[in-house]
Order: sequence, then C-alpha cells, then structure tokens
Amino acid sequence: MTQGSVSGPAPGVARAVGSGGIAQAFRDALCGPAHQGSPQVVWADGGDRIVLQVDRLQVRTSGSVLVVAVDTESAEFGSAPLIARFVFGTEQDPAMLVAATDAAPLGHPQVAARWGELFRSVVWAAFARLVEVTAAGQQPGRIRLHEGGLEVTVQERVSIRDLAHAHFRQEQL
Repeated sequence: MTQGSVSGPAPGVARAVGSGGIAQAFRDALCGPAHQGSPQVVWADGGDRIVLQVDRLQVRTSGSVLVVAVDTESAEFGSAPLIARFVFGTEQDPAMLVAATDAAPLGHPQVAARWGELFRSVVWAAFARLVEVTAAGQQPGRIRLHEGGLEVTVQERVSIRDLAHAHFRQEQL
C-alpha cells in the first residue's frame, strides 16, 4: 500500500476522543473480547484471583497527566483501588506515544504489587491502540490530553531508512 492510498485525516489535522471513549477503550481491554460490556471481570493467575469492577473504572486528565483507576475485590484484601498514572509531554514540549509512569502502580500495596504491572500494561496497550485507531491509518504526530479527553494530530509518515540516510549525509558534511 502506498502512502497516497491511505485514507484518513490530512497531516496536521487533529482528531479528538472524548473521555468517555477513552474509558470505554480501557474497559473493553480490561475485560477482553469474551467479556466486553460486563460490569466486572475476574482475572486469575497461578491460583490468585481478583475481581475488577470495570463499571466503576475512572479516567481523569489533569494537564498532561492521565490517571486510570479501577476498584478491585479479592478474598485476601477486600475492596481496594488499583491506579495507573501516565505523564505525557506538555503543549510546549509535546510527546508522541511516550509517557512517564510511576515505578509501581498505585493503590493497595499488595494488590498493586501482584496485579499492578498487568493492569498498567493492559491500559497502556489500549491507549496505544486508541491513538492508532484515532489516527485512522496516518502517523500519530502529537498527543495532547485535555479535560475533555484526547487529541491526536497526525503527520506525514517518515521512512526510517530515509531518515537514517539523511542523518548520515548530514554527518558527512
């Protein structure tokens, strides 16, 4: 497929996803295809089980920070929140699909230690997929969070090979 045959927004055009769309993408990812639309889902691994109350999933943005929280329930710890936080670039220093996150997910220490990495990984994968779908076949160029959701600006696709050749030629000067 050539670049000209890809349909989608023109380079420089921003596409938006509301906070409800972001939350739904995370709910769907946490539930998996077999349980989409369920108010809760059970994750099990090695004899450990935890219930995620995905119907109570919360997504908040504040500046360049995205916070995703879900209530969990387990026999060992009762009800406990599980929280993942991602910090993106700012308007002055925009980021593409890059974010900083906490060393460990937040919430009940033992719940976060056991299930936090998986939770954060699923949420991040869902976010990356949401950005890709929002870009509609184009190259995501800039991601901006705002109170109402997410804005993805697309850019021309850049060939890594061409970029490397240009860099090499520039170094030779």
